[in-house]
Amino acid sequence: MRLQRQFNGQTITLDTRTPLGSGGEGRIYRVLEDPNLVAKIYHKPTDEDADKLTVMYNYPPATAMVSPGMTAIAWPIDLLHTTDHKRQILGYLMPRVSKATPIHIFYTPKSRRQQKPLFNYLYLHRTARNLVASFADLHSSGYVIGDVNESNILVSDTALVTLVDTDSFQVRDPDTGLIYRCPVGKAEFTPPELQGQAFRELNRTPEQDRFGLAVLIFLLLMEGTHPFSGVYQGSGDPPAIESRVRSGHFVYGTRQVPYEPMPFAPPFQLLYPKLQQLFIQCFEAGFNNPQARPDAKTWLMVLKEAEANLITCSQQLEHRYGNHLNDCPWCDRTEKLGGRDPFPSRQAVTQKQHLQPLKRKRKRVLNTKPAPVQRPLFSPINRSSVPSPTAKKSLVLSQIPHLHLQNLFGSLLAGIVLGGLWGTSVLSAIIALIFAFVDGKQGILGGLIVGAMWGSFLGVVISVYLPPPGGINRGVALILGGWSGIFIAAVIAGLIFGVMEQEPLIGKTLMWGAVMGMVWGAIWHLFKPPLSLPNIGRLWGRRGAFVGGVWGSYLGTLGGMGLGILAVGWQQFEAIQPNLNSTSSSWEITLRIIATTIVAAGVGTIGGTLAGGIFGMIGGAPSLPLSLHLSGRRGAFIGAIWGNFLGAISGAGLGVLGATTFANVLDTSSTTGTTSLLIGSIIVSAGIGSIWGMISGLIWGAFGKL
Repeated sequence: MRLQRQFNGQTITLDTRTPLGSGGEGRIYRVLEDPNLVAKIYHKPTDEDADKLTVMYNYPPATAMVSPGMTAIAWPIDLLHTTDHKRQILGYLMPRVSKATPIHIFYTPKSRRQQKPLFNYLYLHRTARNLVASFADLHSSGYVIGDVNESNILVSDTALVTLVDTDSFQVRDPDTGLIYRCPVGKAEFTPPELQGQAFRELNRTPEQDRFGLAVLIFLLLMEGTHPFSGVYQGSGDPPAIESRVRSGHFVYGTRQVPYEPMPFAPPFQLLYPKLQQLFIQCFEAGFNNPQARPDAKTWLMVLKEAEANLITCSQQLEHRYGNHLNDCPWCDRTEKLGGRDPFPSRQAVTQKQHLQPLKRKRKRVLNTKPAPVQRPLFSPINRSSVPSPTAKKSLVLSQIPHLHLQNLFGSLLAGIVLGGLWGTSVLSAIIALIFAFVDGKQGILGGLIVGAMWGSFLGVVISVYLPPPGGINRGVALILGGWSGIFIAAVIAGLIFGVMEQEPLIGKTLMWGAVMGMVWGAIWHLFKPPLSLPNIGRLWGRRGAFVGGVWGSYLGTLGGMGLGILAVGWQQFEAIQPNLNSTSSSWEITLRIIATTIVAAGVGTIGGTLAGGIFGMIGGAPSLPLSLHLSGRRGAFIGAIWGNFLGAISGAGLGVLGATTFANVLDTSSTTGTTSLLIGSIIVSAGIGSIWGMISGLIWGAFGKL
């Protein structure tokens, strides 16, 4: 079959003799001219199909193609029409996905053992991470999958995930607002509110996709066990899976349901505690309130944390499990399954021992049913239980001494380098602004204007010609590009004029900015905000003191800055009343405001940290707002909180170091006592650090760098 590409005019040939696949809507054929492409040709193409495909072509998600040869979402890359004068759209082109297998092969124990025996629990976590990353990209780009199911997801041997059958997604035309619906769905992955509904008449929402996503993650991490499958404890025939979903009978939740876990299903506490919380949030809190279901970005955060907390069994290197457990659950599971290892060793796979028939000992296996006393372990209190310190230390010490040190060194080095560059750049930009507006350097002003123009232009170009960057429209891209251009121009101008002026103070300022940035960046990366704290409920004791200190530092800094500015303003107002000629110049007022604000911020952040820590320990502190969207406004807010606290810590530390090591540089007066110098240095440095950290964290958080 000869067809023509809609957008580049190339004529291609399809091998229609040997279809690669066939479904209810159409068939998949290989393209003879390009082995990396395939074509889907509809059985009964319509104008609506052509319009929908055109919208998808014009507005692809950002990560449809991760890199050459790596397809995350098999997105239409061109439309195909007949070569006659009618030019009827028959289908579309998409990347060919090779060396990938349906996801159910990996989460079903039997098929995984037979076909992918070395795909261990770490790879299952990585598969879940890559899956939710694609969901997050689609949702942020305005698409809804609708028909979430296991047959539309392919996985490679390296845990890369590809979403296929993308033309069934629900698509909204950004220009007209017209919605092209998804007319199909599978009951096992359909949320309660859509069970039994006519999909062709409904507009889907991302919250409904989240239900199916949670089911897929549960299947991946629970050995193919569906979250609503269990042994029916009632009378009569067991209800179908859609009835269980419609009734909200999540077998592993906190509510009483007429089901018990399947006899050979893994225990729920096998999962990382925060994952358990997200499943309960999705299937219980999200039963009546779809908005409560965790979104893809939340799953991505917690899965990343869960994967980082996997440790290796000392008996079997292919067994990976969470460090919140005292013993290897896979060794125990192998014993319960009569020697059938869910994750066989490389030696067993090489010798094909994993394919040997199961030595059946039915009586012993059936007598080892899950004890009824395990059920209370699923309560919220015990679900996140932490093993004894001794047990946890033994597990960690037997695992990784070198891997953790390598990760720690890598994070520390990254923080030092990025923070140092950031600190030098910021102070260089400040120097340029001082030269421009105080000394009247017109060349710098011109450079800032040119930078704003070029930045705005590039921002608009990016928003027009590249895939939609996370929903940023052209107006926002224009503003962000303009500010970025001004900042870059100011950084360059500050460095150039600093060298030309050959002023030692400028060199010291840039060096101080580099040191401050390196300290702040190192602490930022080591703390790994905002995942270092739990995100549910109020906190007391040591954790409450820590969180209270974070909140107190942030609020104290804001309060101190506000009071400092008001104090200087009131002084100036009082000076105006008796003698209008005695008022200070605008530059002197600006310097006074800056100095007072820094001191007030330092006092506020130190006082707020101490007061918040004490109050949090005794009265409890609200958890930090771990946002579902770690970028944009929410990311900026979280980044400002963390940046402020970490900046205050690093600033106070530098203040102590400066007062004790470089006292003669900070203060040459012989009448000032050591204690006063130390306190003053801590307050000023903490004030500078808190303001610096708040602004830096706000910017880093806004761009998703948490």
